[in-house]
Amino acid sequence: MIDTEVSRLFDRRSALFFTAGAVLTSALVLRMLQMQVFGYRTYKRKSENNSFRIQINMPERGKILAANGAPISRDARVYRIYIVPEETDDLDTLISIVAADLGLREKTIKRIRAKIKKQPKFQPVLVSENTNWARLAGLQAKNLAGLHVENGFARVYEMGPAGAQIFGYVGSPDKPVAGAPFFTAGVTGLEKRFNESLAGTPGQTVMITNAVGRVTGEDKSQYEPPIIGANVPTTINDAAQRVMYDALESRRAGCGVALDIETGDILAMVSTPSFDPNIFSADDADEYIAGLRADFAKPFMNKPIEGLYPPGSTFKIIVALAALEAGAITPRDKVFCPGHWDYGDRRYHCWEAKGHGHMDLAGALKHSCDIYFYQLALKIGIDAIKAMALRLGLSQEYMSDIFARQMTGVIPDRKWKEKNVGARWVHGDTVISGIGQGFILTNCMQLAVMMARAASNKEVSPRLIKVDAKPMFPDLGLQKKNIGYVFRGLDEVTKPGGTASGSAINVGGKKMGGKTGTSQVRSISKAERASGVLTNEQLSWNMRNHGLFVGYAPTDNPKYAVCIVTEHSGSSGPAARTAAAVMRTLLKGEK
Repeated sequence: MIDTEVSRLFDRRSALFFTAGAVLTSALVLRMLQMQVFGYRTYKRKSENNSFRIQINMPERGKILAANGAPISRDARVYRIYIVPEETDDLDTLISIVAADLGLREKTIKRIRAKIKKQPKFQPVLVSENTNWARLAGLQAKNLAGLHVENGFARVYEMGPAGAQIFGYVGSPDKPVAGAPFFTAGVTGLEKRFNESLAGTPGQTVMITNAVGRVTGEDKSQYEPPIIGANVPTTINDAAQRVMYDALESRRAGCGVALDIETGDILAMVSTPSFDPNIFSADDADEYIAGLRADFAKPFMNKPIEGLYPPGSTFKIIVALAALEAGAITPRDKVFCPGHWDYGDRRYHCWEAKGHGHMDLAGALKHSCDIYFYQLALKIGIDAIKAMALRLGLSQEYMSDIFARQMTGVIPDRKWKEKNVGARWVHGDTVISGIGQGFILTNCMQLAVMMARAASNKEVSPRLIKVDAKPMFPDLGLQKKNIGYVFRGLDEVTKPGGTASGSAINVGGKKMGGKTGTSQVRSISKAERASGVLTNEQLSWNMRNHGLFVGYAPTDNPKYAVCIVTEHSGSSGPAARTAAAVMRTLLKGEK
């Protein structure tokens, strides 16, 4: 059950996004005001001979949870090691031993020595901020004079890079908070969005100091314990999340989304390449982060909602439904595909150069016949196509209350082209739109929603935060028979002869249907053809086409929808196989 505070934040769609460090910093400031201003009389008496120093006791941060309650991110106990120079007779030896045992880098050692020179010998100097118990135990066994330990928390991300862009990570504020060495705040993702709930409430310890700042005691009457942060429960299926990440990571770059069709729950949401947030607190984190920023495949991008791709042949689902709803075709109407189609002064090619022969709707979807959909798009026009695309959830923004940055994409029409291209719409624009190319741009989340809406005839909307209430999605109002005609073809896509026949699954009789797609990155130039580059696979990796697959399972009663994009894979095969692995995991996990 979602915590009260998290529910409030999730339901308040119009809430402002909180600045990661500002909220908790404000809490600390208020705490200090309470102690230093409102407790003035008490501390005035104490300050006649002594002063006091406030130590902020940081609370354990709340957990981000998977749907089954398993932690995705959590706090783990770590130890802050520091040196008090005046307490040792051999400072150089102490530093050398600690540096060797902790594996400190030379620049870290120089920083420690520089700080020792700048401040009084009785003041502590930080050596290591996130030391685990194993290393600490080894140091403590040596009983080194001048070595001190302080308890704290460090964030642990159980899934590592699998979803790091979605769950986010914590970091230190731009300006250190006095008396709170372990103070961290959410920087990105859910860690940032729900920072106020996750952070908890700091406590306090009031230390008595003498005139030169040396601690002489503690005012225990002023002690206040910290209050642990609230948990944030998500809809993520941790098994499906890991499977999706492993499959996509092996393909270098891409993204994926899996949805529960009935609830809109996001069961998996992955972007690759990714990064391991567990490394950010390491001594060499700066080098690691620099490498990530230099990666042109954009590991920090939340690609399911920020990445834009032409939908390719997955868009044929929309064109088919638009034509059926308009009464422009029957499922039995056939088009002859010889491998090309001449219209006006241009020849349009099918991906299958030898052609598909006579194709009805189901066959055209099974084999992804371009000629069929060129002619179908021209027959119904771009306005009908766009209306259906919007109806099925494309060009929409989802979860704007959680993620500040999203890309809605483009579903073009005449007005759009005139405004953005400065040219009038032509028939060729409509023709190429029939196969999801041209100006059309979508993201992975939108295509997953499209699949869920088409399968359910409901206005499915995705959600990432787990709540008990079952959503009541409005009906889309599509004719059931028309949905049946389309899905008759989609069911065939993973069967022998279909474009995803190699990705068929069977989990206790439950199977997957769907639609393949290829998103063109660039055409092969005349010069490249002359040099012998004839296929997409012969291009360099970053110039190859993207592969797409949108799917659903089980085919007889769809419960799950999925969209996979494999960047520069050249074909839809890797995307379809990834979808199959995710669906297999979800179906096997059903009770």
